[in-house]
Amino acid sequence: MKLALLKTFAAAGVALTMTGAALAATTIKVAVPTPAKGWFAEMHQWWGQEVEKRSNGELKVQFFWGGSLVKWPDCLPGIQTGIADMCWVSSSYHPANLGNYMILENLLNYGDDYVAAVKASIDTLEQQPDMVQELKREDIVLLMSHISGHGPIGTKKTLNSLEEMKGQSLRTYGGARTDFYKELGMNPIFMPFNEIYNAMDRGTINAIGENVVLLGNAFKLNEVIGNVHQGNPPGANGNGGIIASAFFMRGEKWRSLSATQQKMLKDLRAEYGVRYASKLMEDETKIRDVWAKKNGITFQNSSPADAQKVLKAAQAANEIFYKKQEAAGAKNVRAVYSFYENARKKYEEQHKKTGSFK
Repeated sequence: MKLALLKTFAAAGVALTMTGAALAATTIKVAVPTPAKGWFAEMHQWWGQEVEKRSNGELKVQFFWGGSLVKWPDCLPGIQTGIADMCWVSSSYHPANLGNYMILENLLNYGDDYVAAVKASIDTLEQQPDMVQELKREDIVLLMSHISGHGPIGTKKTLNSLEEMKGQSLRTYGGARTDFYKELGMNPIFMPFNEIYNAMDRGTINAIGENVVLLGNAFKLNEVIGNVHQGNPPGANGNGGIIASAFFMRGEKWRSLSATQQKMLKDLRAEYGVRYASKLMEDETKIRDVWAKKNGITFQNSSPADAQKVLKAAQAANEIFYKKQEAAGAKNVRAVYSFYENARKKYEEQHKKTGSFK
């Protein structure tokens, strides 16, 4: 009888030990479209290390680099079906699912304060009712923000005027930017970022829309261009860029975590967003200097005449995109964008007053 009881207790002890070990080793599988080395990898690895440290080892982060687990355009279904727990979901790859989120990609959606834009985007996803409902429907949770920096135009040669781009093909990320380039007389072609290098190298496209410096550096676009035109309106250094693109976790995985773990991840999300955006602001200038010295790339701002054309095209493209999204069923996109803009301006003012991004 005693032997039987001892066996029972021993089995129970083993089971409890195994359960404890399993809980301590909950793995988060993160599909990353960018390479395992470089700026993005360093940022993501920092996040992973912080998750493991702040969870006291209860959470482990496993990265799958370079689209090895899920390709970038497939990130949303990739996490929804459980292939990955997290992936870098870009709204323009999933317009039918993320119609409200996409509206944050309007032209002129931020200035030089990238931190304010990131904070505003987080607030919008967490608080704006239509945005909250959209993420609930898709069953995804924002955990790592992204901002591209300004989205200039990359070309082989210096442009004397944007008029030289009329009728020329260029890659675009989509959204309002498709109509922006059309308004400027260009021929935009939607294309994932990882396909740009070969398309530009082979002459399939004449230029790169949204030739953002940091991501462009990760994909070595500095090897296939000779000039960067800021495409800026009057009084600005750029026309905005990508903000509706971030790492999301599938809802089922999120709900499997404890309340303490969820709070830790949300706290880290805020800290990571500031870290990411502020470092991007610092490192963009450094990368531009390297491109200029190593690759001989020239950088140019819009002429006064081109700046006015950019402003007019941007405003027209935004209105066209509003109407497209409304017709597609996202009826309150103007309210979504207004919420974001108000939050962004609020944070910009705070940062100016305090001299700090915190």
